[in-house]
Amino acid sequence: PKPAYLFVDNGKAELRDATRLWGKSTYETEDTLESEHGGAKVISIGPAGEKLSLISCIITQRGSAAGRSGLGAVMGSKKLKAVAVRGEGKVPVADIAAVEKLRKEYLSIINQAPARNGLHNFGTCSHTDASAHSGDSPVKNWGGVGVVELPDVSGLSKEIFNANVTNRHGCWHCPVACRGSLKEGVGEYKYPAGTKRVEYETAAAFGAMCLNNNAEAIIMASHICNYYGIDTISAGTVIAFAMELYEHGIITKKDTGDIDLKWGNYKAMVAMTEKLARREGLGDVLADGVKKAAERIGKGAGEFAVHIGGQELGLHDPKGDFPGFAGQPTSAKNMMDAAPGRHTGGFGPSHFGWLAINAAGLCLHINTMVDGTKYAADFLAAVTGWQRSVGEILKCGERIENIRHLFNLREGDNPLERKVHGRITGQPPQTEGPLAGVTADLLEQVYWNLGALDWDRVTAKPSRKKLLELGLNDIAEELWPPQINKA
Repeated sequence: PKPAYLFVDNGKAELRDATRLWGKSTYETEDTLESEHGGAKVISIGPAGEKLSLISCIITQRGSAAGRSGLGAVMGSKKLKAVAVRGEGKVPVADIAAVEKLRKEYLSIINQAPARNGLHNFGTCSHTDASAHSGDSPVKNWGGVGVVELPDVSGLSKEIFNANVTNRHGCWHCPVACRGSLKEGVGEYKYPAGTKRVEYETAAAFGAMCLNNNAEAIIMASHICNYYGIDTISAGTVIAFAMELYEHGIITKKDTGDIDLKWGNYKAMVAMTEKLARREGLGDVLADGVKKAAERIGKGAGEFAVHIGGQELGLHDPKGDFPGFAGQPTSAKNMMDAAPGRHTGGFGPSHFGWLAINAAGLCLHINTMVDGTKYAADFLAAVTGWQRSVGEILKCGERIENIRHLFNLREGDNPLERKVHGRITGQPPQTEGPLAGVTADLLEQVYWNLGALDWDRVTAKPSRKKLLELGLNDIAEELWPPQINKA
């Protein structure tokens, strides 16, 4: 099929020819379609998605990404270059007076929240330097200790990442506005004006993971990823993996195209990011992530490939967050899991609340400043007229988690059978730094997770009772036919 883009104009949808856009960057694609369809908002893939990179992503606004799990390649496989949406209709609201009252009430709470000013001024990269030394950020492809191997983290400070910010902005009418755009780069790297300030995960992936403390190089690598449509978490991780292979002689300058891929060589890191994004040379091997790269390279490369289920981990050391990283439906993703850990307070209202809030399209940062589940219930009632209690909202989150998990089970993915690299669990434990001697029993924690969710600790199937409680009657009958019904 020929390349196409989907244009939705006031509810009318049609596929249009995108041949002229194929091969263009996400920046060029967005600019072109916004110009042609005045007022349209655009999501698109870049050349990485077109070339089916398994770490490619979908980009909008030059840096907001649907970043994980290779979604760019999904669009690329369908020859779908972009989606452009335009509309002038009004959003129907059930009770405008209630919406206005809630808006004022929650604006007051958010504007007084301790986290608000930090996010507004510095975004999520306000603690990148501290995280590299606290044991939160992984270092040197998950194998290093920040205080030992990256003693100078001054180049990763919030002041440096924000030195070139020209304006702060956010989602439409957001009172926090946690994003930032940069002036044109004038130093070693000439990234364009409007390049987005990096987020924590990007800074950590191209920073401590690669033993790099040059913020300008991180910004440039991030710009390259946004331009071509690449997940920055996976890109930084796979380059750190390649640096370790280079250190051990598994790959050489002959493989890298004469790039000296030593730890901390920020110039080499940026150069390899571009090769990866363009699928050139060794970059073609790295463009599908560490698991596939290790399989293609061989020579024992798998020993250094740190991932769960084929996906690179988010950039927080999971020794205190195992069930989320290893046991949840989207492997290696630490944001919307129904497990206790960094973001949630254990098995209770918070974990299912996160899932429901995410499904409602509400901000997870705002969720930390307000009673997020009540916030969702309040606005749902005011905007739609649907009256849902906080308990019902939490049930929605639990239902979501079960359906996601059941999809994986149907496809043969049991979380108890996932293999996890020893560096993630601390086997062997580190001998220095804040995580010295720390080893986590992954299986025990996943068992605990399964039991609390009422999932079988061998098959990982949710009980029939749980499925019926959640209103998933058809799935209950399919999973537990009458002859093997299990309470």
